[in-house]
Parts: sequence; C-alpha cells; structure tokens
Amino acid sequence: MKIEIEQIIADHLDRKISLGEAVTKILRLCNVSGWVAYDWHKPETRPTKYGKYFVHRKDGKTHWETWNGSGWAYNGNVITFWMEVLPPCH
Repeated sequence: MKIEIEQIIADHLDRKISLGEAVTKILRLCNVSGWVAYDWHKPETRPTKYGKYFVHRKDGKTHWETWNGSGWAYNGNVITFWMEVLPPCH
C-alpha cells in the first residue's frame, strides 16, 4: 500500500490530480469511508452511479437503499446522509 500512496502523492505533486482527488484516493485505499450530506437540490451531493448505499434518515434510522441513477428507490425525501461501503483493502 505504501507504493500506491507514494504514487498518489507524486500524481498530486506533478499536478495530474487535485489535492481533493489525492485525499479521496488515499482514504479509499485505506478503506476509510465517510458520510456524504445529501440534499436533493444540490446535485453534487448525489451518488454518481447506480447501486446500493448505506443511508441515514431524518428519523435516525440507517439502512441500505438503492440509488437508481436519478434518485433513491424509496424514502428519498427523508434521507440526509449516504455512504458507499467499500470492501476491505488487501
């Protein structure tokens, strides 16, 4: 994993990727996931691909929910946070 992190840092220093991209890549490499605050009116807070995501609702419940590419399959108006759960890194 050290080699991969060094490459990410080198890519950033060579201006191939932004600081934000570098941080995201390192966090994903280390399997650190985080909650994304969700607001339907802000497209940048939406997942970018179809799939199952772990969501947090206004009532405090958390569960799996499907993002269908344009919205949540159910409970779209009560979801406040989502996150992609990644498999363990090797």
